[in-house]
Amino acid sequence: MKTFIETVRVALKDSNYYAGLFVVLTLPDICGKLEDPESNNSSQRYTKWFDKYMVQYDGFLSGNDCYALRCALLHAGSADITTQRKREVLEYVLFLEEGPHRNLLENCTFNGVKKTFLQLNVQMFCEDICRGVEAWLDNMAGDAGIETRMQEGIVIHPKGFIHRGVQFG
Repeated sequence: MKTFIETVRVALKDSNYYAGLFVVLTLPDICGKLEDPESNNSSQRYTKWFDKYMVQYDGFLSGNDCYALRCALLHAGSADITTQRKREVLEYVLFLEEGPHRNLLENCTFNGVKKTFLQLNVQMFCEDICRGVEAWLDNMAGDAGIETRMQEGIVIHPKGFIHRGVQFG
């Protein structure tokens, strides 16, 4: 998990906001599955995690709306969440490189259509989720099951990696 957090922070430092956003939106999913591996309901795990660790978004972005954003962005490359079944209040999320953060704008005309949308500073949003994951890691410290499952996660090995006597790269 720490590698994923660092990946997001490096992406932000490099102004690679799309990469940071794509990765950060998967982190609640990963944390939820690590914590509750028996549950096959990704949206419930995601929403539960988000609502617990991202309380600063209460009144702006619910776990369900964030899950809808995650689905729209990862599956369609869109910030329009109107067609997502888990959507609650929002219709669109507008990300800014800099400037205002957590501005909820209701019944505004956007691209010629009245919508309720949330304006987010992409850097602040990504950092907030990273800090949420760090808080989750602190809360889960010492849980042998979670620690084992984290060790079983993906690893990108360096060039020249040797596994069972076979050198790769």
